[in-house]
Amino acid sequence: MRRERLSTRPSPDARHDFLVELRGEPLPGVRLTLRLVPDLLVPDPVSVVAYLAEFSSSGGFPDGLEALAVAILDDINNELVPRWVEVAVEGDSPLPHRVVIEDRQPTWDNPSLLARLPPP
Repeated sequence: MRRERLSTRPSPDARHDFLVELRGEPLPGVRLTLRLVPDLLVPDPVSVVAYLAEFSSSGGFPDGLEALAVAILDDINNELVPRWVEVAVEGDSPLPHRVVIEDRQPTWDNPSLLARLPPP
């Protein structure tokens, strides 16, 4: 199971909001930008590489970029439980296509942090 590839470590300071951004390729020609504000756990970047490799080894994602973005969001939410997370996936074939999805904990809000973010 691909979720098992994701490992975490404790946040260095759960009292503060900070942004983690990771980029990778879950499938050939598909780019991922993952941005999150951790709560108690942060992702181990090496494990994210192994996690993304699971998508290619499973034969791709025939249901489209939208389904891929939702699957990644669900996996991140289940394994890390971030305060806020944004998943952006994009590809160029057969046409340029970009999907962005986000989620947050119900009580979390930091509009000044999110306002400073450049587009993914």
